[in-house]
Amino acid sequence: MLTDTADSCRIRLPDTLTIRTIAPVRDDLLHALQNQDSVIIDIADDAEGDLSLLQLLESARIYAGTAGKSITLARPAGGRIADLLAASGFRDAMSANDAKFWFHQGDFQ
Repeated sequence: MLTDTADSCRIRLPDTLTIRTIAPVRDDLLHALQNQDSVIIDIADDAEGDLSLLQLLESARIYAGTAGKSITLARPAGGRIADLLAASGFRDAMSANDAKFWFHQGDFQ
């Protein structure tokens, strides 16, 4: 679900974010990044995801950075998404910028 304001867009992601359901999320995210300077992504703590979600959001971060736009999470990753970050190895290799994006903190411990 997209909610637009003058210069930003908030995207509320569905509760199931897997390879079978990620295409509409990709379309919404691409549309938002093409039409707004700032995109806020709202993921529920109990959302179910797989690597396709992490890959999509990492790709979106790269695209936003090269296009001079910003992309943020509405709140720190928690629940199943935090577990997915750990299980997939993303958490072990996080930079300070990654930790800021995913967990809203400067340094990840």
